[in-house]
Amino acid sequence: MEASPPHRKQRLSSPEPAAEAATPSLDSLPPEILEKVISCLRVRDAVRTCSLSRAWRRRWESTPGIRFGWGSAAAAAPPVANGAVLARYACPVGDFCCWGIPEEALARTEEWIPVLAGKGVQSLTLRFREYIHVEVHTLHPAIFSCRELTHLTLHDCFLPTAPPSFVGFPKLTWLSLTTVGFREHGERDLEAMIHMSPLLETLELKDIRILSDELDEWVIQAPNLRHLTFEADDDYELQIGELPSLEEANVKC
Repeated sequence: MEASPPHRKQRLSSPEPAAEAATPSLDSLPPEILEKVISCLRVRDAVRTCSLSRAWRRRWESTPGIRFGWGSAAAAAPPVANGAVLARYACPVGDFCCWGIPEEALARTEEWIPVLAGKGVQSLTLRFREYIHVEVHTLHPAIFSCRELTHLTLHDCFLPTAPPSFVGFPKLTWLSLTTVGFREHGERDLEAMIHMSPLLETLELKDIRILSDELDEWVIQAPNLRHLTFEADDDYELQIGELPSLEEANVKC
C-alpha cells in the first residue's frame, strides 16, 4: 500500500504592509481656500507664509484682501517694512492703516502715498505722532490721486495744496480729519474735498487749522451727509449749506 505523502502545513502569507495614508498638505487645498486663509492673517503673518515652502514663497503677493495694519506698539519698525511689502504686493490695497508714525519715518511715508494711489487704496488711515520740535508733516500731493478711497482718516499732519487736476473723491463715504492743517486758503481745498465727494455720509473735522491771514467763507454742502462733527477753536468762516440727508450734527466752535 502506497504511503500517502507527508502533510505539508500551509504557509500563511504575511500580511502586506498597509498603504500609508496620504498626508494632507496646504498645497492640496483649492487656491480660493488658500487665498481666504492668507487674507485673514495680519500682514506680518501673511508675509511670513513665504517661509513655509518654495510654493508659498510669493503666494501672499497675489492674494487679494490683505489688510495692511500697524499699530503704535510697532510704530518704530514698520516704515521700511511697509514700503518693501507694499512694493511687492500685486493686488489693489483694500485697507492701509498705520498709527503712531515716528519722526524718523517721515521721509519713508513719502513713498507710501504714491504707491497706494497706484494700487487703488480704498481705506487709508495715517496717524502721526505729535511733534514738539519738528514741523508737522505735510503729506505727499498724491493723496489727491487716491480716487478709489471710500474711507480717509488723518491725524496730526498737514494737507498740501490741491493740484488743479484734483477732481474729487467719487467713492468717499467717510472723511475724518483730526489736528490736520491746511496752508493758505486751505478752506477752499477743504470745501472742494467735501463738495467733490458726492457719496460722503460721515464728516468729522476736529481741531483743524488753516494757516491763512485772510479767510474766505466756505460752505459744507453734501447731499448724502448723515453725520457731521465740527470741533475747533475757530470756525474759519465756515457756513453750513444744504444737507438734506443730515441725521446728526455736533458743531462746537
